[in-house]
Amino acid sequence: MVESKNKLRDLAAIVGEEHVIFKEEKLYHYATDHSSRKSTLPLCVVRPSCTDEVSSIVKFCNLNNLGITVRAGGSGVSGGSVSNGQDIILSVERLNKIIDIDTINRYAIAEAGVVTQELQEALLEKNVCFPQNISSASMSCIGGNVAISSGSPKSLKYGTTKNYVLNLEVVLPDGQIIWTGKNVEKNATGYNLTQLFVGSEGTLGIITKVVLKVVPVKKELLMMVPFETSEKLFDFTKAFFSSGFTASSLEFLDQNGYDLVLEYLIENNRFPKQHGGVLWIEFESQTDEENLRKAEQLYDLIVKYNDQEPLIAQSASEIEALWKYRKKIGEAAINFAEFKDLDVVVPRDNIDEMFKAINAICTSLQLQFIVVGHIGNGNFHINIFKNKEDNMWEETISECTMKIFKKTIELGGEISGEHGVGTYNRPFFKYFTADVNIQIMSEIKKIFDPKNLLNGSNLFTDKALKK
Repeated sequence: MVESKNKLRDLAAIVGEEHVIFKEEKLYHYATDHSSRKSTLPLCVVRPSCTDEVSSIVKFCNLNNLGITVRAGGSGVSGGSVSNGQDIILSVERLNKIIDIDTINRYAIAEAGVVTQELQEALLEKNVCFPQNISSASMSCIGGNVAISSGSPKSLKYGTTKNYVLNLEVVLPDGQIIWTGKNVEKNATGYNLTQLFVGSEGTLGIITKVVLKVVPVKKELLMMVPFETSEKLFDFTKAFFSSGFTASSLEFLDQNGYDLVLEYLIENNRFPKQHGGVLWIEFESQTDEENLRKAEQLYDLIVKYNDQEPLIAQSASEIEALWKYRKKIGEAAINFAEFKDLDVVVPRDNIDEMFKAINAICTSLQLQFIVVGHIGNGNFHINIFKNKEDNMWEETISECTMKIFKKTIELGGEISGEHGVGTYNRPFFKYFTADVNIQIMSEIKKIFDPKNLLNGSNLFTDKALKK
């Protein structure tokens, strides 16, 4: 371990003195993520500008047995980019160049610190896109999206980020720089190292460049549908799939969440009544006419479960106006109070039972909460808000988390659909994953990072790594 901050000042020779941060007031910017307002300050923050500088920093830390927490946009909610207080934060924010957009081979190459929305805007100028509309796109970075294999509303059609990663440049824990594959769609040559790093939460190496598959832009149509009861909403959702319908997105916000976002946006309810929440259903096609045909066919099913007219949008401005109620819920939650975010996923046929259990558990513990869902994927985000007057908050939220996780296990689900295990969910990882699986994963971690220097507080307990 580095014995003093004087030794850490040697990092200035790599990145420049202005890019090694020690001042406490500046460290706070890097000290939290977006669900917790607790601050844990690192020893310092280092801001490299290129892969070679990342490599030199990692070599320095390896030599001095100094832990590194890798941080991109800091928009996570699982504690994956938060310091443990005894490490440095390596911020990739200056690795922010879009290197290439190739419309023939249909891929884009970007450095890890490129803001996701900026990449999307650059792609749209070429009439292609990365087929994820990640809710935190304005603040998250593409390297962070890859590190946890972020999902989005469009994951219903396209799957998560991992399905669109072709190749990665990675700095290993000893400072070596590698490419994990080639910029080709078909590759049956050896182990798939690219997918090993996708979703590894920064525990195996530092992603510095990303090669993403891109797809042509399509016409979109969005329906916003209110439901009088949650039972009707979930019955409709199951009927949607059993009847053979497909969509690019199928999103859910419960009534608590819808009321919260209306309050945040200072807007009145656009529907005369609903108590079961709201669905957003998005179609993609080559033409507007084809989208309208799909919406007309679905309308016949909607009216069986709903007595209110859905809102329909086709122009970009109209679509944005409807999506905002779903996309602004994260900002509304952050603005409201500190919260615990749970990110469980269950098989689609169990979504109604999972939702009932979430409501029953949180209500019995007198907790204020909202439920947001990538419901087409069976993925629920439960934001449970801290009551400032509750002196037993930590105990209560721990009990709530365990009860919700137990129900998730019972229904054949997983601990995280898209936010990752991070540090906050690390104690619960063992309940969802077989011992032999955790052993295999921890052995892979030891091969790449025998000193446990990279994001050492993520995923595995100390006990798992010592076996």
